[in-house]
Amino acid sequence: MIKLSIIIPAYNAEPYIDELINSLKPQITDEVEVLVIDDGSRQPYLAPYDFVQVFRKENGGCSTARNVGLDHAKGEYVSFIDADDMIPHYFIQTLLEKIKGGYDVIDFSWRSLSKEGAQHDHRLMNDSEWLTNPSVCTRAFKRSFIGDIRFNEMKDSTEDEDFSRKVGYIFKDAGFKHGAISEYMYFYRTAVNNSKIKRFKKGLMKTKRIVYHVPYVSADRMDLLEEIKREDEKNEVWLLTQQCDIPEMRRYCQIHKPFAIWGHELRGEPLKEFTLMKAPIRAQVILYCEYANRVGGITTFLYSFCKEMAASYDILVLYEKIDSEQVERLARLVRVMQYTDKLQFACDTLILNRLTDQIKNIYYKKSVQVCHCSRQNILQIPKDRDILVNVSQSSKDSWGADAASGIVIHNMVHREARKALILISATRVGARDKGKNDSRMIKLARMLEESDIPYVWLNFSDKQLSGAPEHFINMPATLDIQSYIKKATYLVQLSDEGEAYPYSVLEALINNVPVIVTPFRSAIEQGVKDGESGYIVPFDMNFNVKKLLDVPVFLYAHSNEPMKKQWAEILGNPHCRENYQSQNAVFIEALKTYKDLELGRRVERGEKFYVREERASDLIRKGLCAAI
Repeated sequence: MIKLSIIIPAYNAEPYIDELINSLKPQITDEVEVLVIDDGSRQPYLAPYDFVQVFRKENGGCSTARNVGLDHAKGEYVSFIDADDMIPHYFIQTLLEKIKGGYDVIDFSWRSLSKEGAQHDHRLMNDSEWLTNPSVCTRAFKRSFIGDIRFNEMKDSTEDEDFSRKVGYIFKDAGFKHGAISEYMYFYRTAVNNSKIKRFKKGLMKTKRIVYHVPYVSADRMDLLEEIKREDEKNEVWLLTQQCDIPEMRRYCQIHKPFAIWGHELRGEPLKEFTLMKAPIRAQVILYCEYANRVGGITTFLYSFCKEMAASYDILVLYEKIDSEQVERLARLVRVMQYTDKLQFACDTLILNRLTDQIKNIYYKKSVQVCHCSRQNILQIPKDRDILVNVSQSSKDSWGADAASGIVIHNMVHREARKALILISATRVGARDKGKNDSRMIKLARMLEESDIPYVWLNFSDKQLSGAPEHFINMPATLDIQSYIKKATYLVQLSDEGEAYPYSVLEALINNVPVIVTPFRSAIEQGVKDGESGYIVPFDMNFNVKKLLDVPVFLYAHSNEPMKKQWAEILGNPHCRENYQSQNAVFIEALKTYKDLELGRRVERGEKFYVREERASDLIRKGLCAAI
């Protein structure tokens, strides 16, 4: 029959747990079982001896691990040992002897293991002496006394204090059989770096200490009782008061007369002895990058990672220097903050994106170094990261042995839901007949930018539009505008009412490319229909620019035949071309500057032009021009 179950929660507990298990080995009897609950350690714990049972689970904290142990324990009594603490060589024998007395709770004498850190020494001389601390590790419990009560899994710290109130072993008047062992039975390792109690005080745990200062709690303060009940579900609660007339209150908080105390929040009346501990800014994942270029691989990685993972993880991007546009883009997806050494940060997973990134004031459970480059002599892969990720096999191979333990995760990519608008216009800048076209073009470009609509706008003109935004591109005039129009999202023509009959609009329509036009009459005459073949926008440009994202699809019926017939009526007989002899023309280039008497003007060197074949021969003979 199992008399004693020893439950040991373990999370990345090497090397301490080996020392603890080795100290238990000589003491093990058939009446004792040892249960190690591996709480998702990075390297699964492997038991060195058959008497150790290992239960591996996803990381969930000490409470979840202890509950797993309680659910599997078979012993009449249970004892809890933290993996980084120690017990004496007589621990099991002394405890087996003591439980013969049928005690419900047995308190242990205990002290600090080393001379470093805070020092503790609690020696109990007989069964009438009690421990004042709530720790389950410095006690053994009859399993029937615990019953179905379990540790609060919503708390990742001070779970012992919570457990003590629910089970009742902290209250001397709870009516259970109490015993004590005068020999030192537990040695608490106070000098462990980053121990849970230290992280709790720094505010690095989810559980916080909430302190209420209410000088007098009358029996009718049920509102305060209900509030403290709610806080007790996830936080450690202290009630500092001279008198509390609600006996039930002690089940949900620690009650004490006012004294000097630290906490993460003070409620009720002011307390000058209260020391506020500022909690760090928390996130599940912190993406840290000291600096990122305006465009580049790391910048794109940050955005793509957040785009794909933000729905599943709480992410904070922490940076020191990143382009403001990139910050704005990231901020639409996740929290983004500029790093300052005046604040502390905490996360489950820290992802560093430059090999030169330094960890400063960031507390984490796991660190990941992403290597975005191949080997460079001036860089080294940090050795103190838990996980190394190379973005390609090529990158990993280039680092050789330095990246041997790393893994390869290729860069993610995603399709943007939005497509950039490709705008084309072919309108003369500064032309009177276009009216306020210039200012309307600039305004439309600004409207697109302010609404965060990506676009690029090509305007073909013999002059440049002054004051054009960054994505507005002045293009030289070209004879072949239709090849560009065919690739456009919209053709834009924002002229005044005086616009006659713009060719660019017509060229867009015949290619079934929608247009954005002001309501000049000839646009209607050309067949532009608002919402069908494009959008007719007001002259004052006061409209919802986001409607342009809904690009119309249409078929435009057009034929030149009616116009040809009209011109034929003017030109007369179209079938007598053979009665006219065309004189051949030759394309030539001027070799020097001269005054051409036939043309009646000065011809510049390098100028290319057509002349009659006979005239061309004369100019070439004189050395003034050359045939092309």
